[in-house]
Amino acid sequence: MNTSLIEITVAEIKELADVEPKQASKRFELIATTMNDEQLVEVIEKMDIVTLTQINSHHDISCPSIMSELMTPEQIRDIVCQQPLYWEEKIKNNAEELIQHTFDFLTYLIRIQDSEEKQTAILECIAEDPAGLFYLSIPFIEMMLGEGHDDEDHFNDYYDDEEDTDTIGYDGRVASEEAHSLSLDDPRSLMALIHELAPDVEKAIKNLLRNESSGWETIINKFVNELVIQAKEKNQVTDEYAEVDDMFSFLD
Repeated sequence: MNTSLIEITVAEIKELADVEPKQASKRFELIATTMNDEQLVEVIEKMDIVTLTQINSHHDISCPSIMSELMTPEQIRDIVCQQPLYWEEKIKNNAEELIQHTFDFLTYLIRIQDSEEKQTAILECIAEDPAGLFYLSIPFIEMMLGEGHDDEDHFNDYYDDEEDTDTIGYDGRVASEEAHSLSLDDPRSLMALIHELAPDVEKAIKNLLRNESSGWETIINKFVNELVIQAKEKNQVTDEYAEVDDMFSFLD
């Protein structure tokens, strides 16, 4: 497929995504049946981050897209950091909804990959970005810092006396023992995967939360604010997003 046809394909998908992302996603899947992976990667490379975010946000583990499999770790990091600008109000303003949404999206983007090497690269790439690390941490904030967790699962032992700061929330032994038995809809399954594939990322999440002293809902509120601000700054947000609130509250 020559360059002009690639560019026509990109323009067509972008135009659809601006109006109806679901239709753009369906169009990409249809086009994927006529192209090889190399050509599809070229199409993806020529798409802007807004279009990639719009399309990928309409997929999950039950309805995957070949686009998500073909994107690079850097592209996946960028859509994770961009997505907060597209959160619906019911997600932005409800801590439980936000935990579920970020968990589902991260689970999808990571689990859909065909190798542990790429899963590891994605986790490490996301965590290297401050906004990405905020996003990675959200699914585990209540689990690690909330009240009333079952002692048998070792979630109440937030800190120990070690000085390596690898001490908050999730017990490594439990992660190793349960890594292959937890259901995919359990946040512990994602933490277990992170523990196995990217222990430095696990440590970064724990260290980030270790420095927070507020209630878990307040912490999520703070992280959402940071994510939106950083997304605006990174992507030079146009007037289309100027009305996105800088602060959200889950406490009313």
